[in-house]
Amino acid sequence: MKRTCSYLAVFTLLAFCSPFAAAQKRLPSVRVPGKVATGIVPKPFRVPGVKIPSLPPLRLSVGPQVSSLLLRPVAVPAVTVQTVQTPFRPVVFPGKKDIDAVIFDLDGTLLDSLWAWENSGVNFLRTQGINPPEGFNDQLAQLSLMDGAKLVKEKYNLPQSPEEILRLTLAPIRERYFHTIMPKPGVPELLRRLKAEGVKMCVATASDKELTVAALKRTGLLPYFDFILTCDEVGAGKRTPVIYEAALKKLGTPKKRTLVAEDALYALTTASQSGFPTAGIFDTHSAKDQPSVQKLSTYYIPSYTAVQP
Repeated sequence: MKRTCSYLAVFTLLAFCSPFAAAQKRLPSVRVPGKVATGIVPKPFRVPGVKIPSLPPLRLSVGPQVSSLLLRPVAVPAVTVQTVQTPFRPVVFPGKKDIDAVIFDLDGTLLDSLWAWENSGVNFLRTQGINPPEGFNDQLAQLSLMDGAKLVKEKYNLPQSPEEILRLTLAPIRERYFHTIMPKPGVPELLRRLKAEGVKMCVATASDKELTVAALKRTGLLPYFDFILTCDEVGAGKRTPVIYEAALKKLGTPKKRTLVAEDALYALTTASQSGFPTAGIFDTHSAKDQPSVQKLSTYYIPSYTAVQP
């Protein structure tokens, strides 16, 4: 009985060690002295009263996973991280090195003034008992002031003359140009720098001449400009390049070195298609057009305060 139990204990020990012995020839080994052999037999397999004979030292191979972690460095495969490069477009308003002159728009470009014109045409029509369709004010914004007044008279058969319609429309706006409207942040600093570099500057606007002069004079910007042109003076809005060509002629500079600065997409399109380099100026009133403005413009100015010196 004792001999049978001894054999049973030995067989149990061998069965326990066999998984390690299978990999012994090809894996690093750990030497275990014979005196410790009894300690590696799990307690559930020990038979009470049976003495486990001392065995010769065994070379127990460590399992493949443990061996690779403990006995040699783990090879970590190289990971290639791909990054998407977003093209960086610095905010640059060119100087004398690249341009000789700038044709500036007024409202939304130099002045933070578009809010003053919101619904001006629609508000006038409502005083006449007319409720115009949605988007009519946007249609007027693309015309000269006089052309807009003529359109209103013809479309709604109003008794007033175009001149009277324009006077009544501008009445609530005048106060804002004479007392309230201010330049966009960073504009005075930019004009000062361009003037110091010898860059010629003018204003080409669809606004009223009197209001334009009043606002520029009050804000201290008027001395920076050689002259002011309005769409009414040239007889065409900015859907055609007439005002830009007229300004270019007065400036006497090459077209390729005469920059047109505008906030409105349609005006930038006109100038660009006419061969002028352009600077697209961000304004909240044309926020929806900014992807197209940025793509079309030679220079894109999200803010004058971000312009690099």
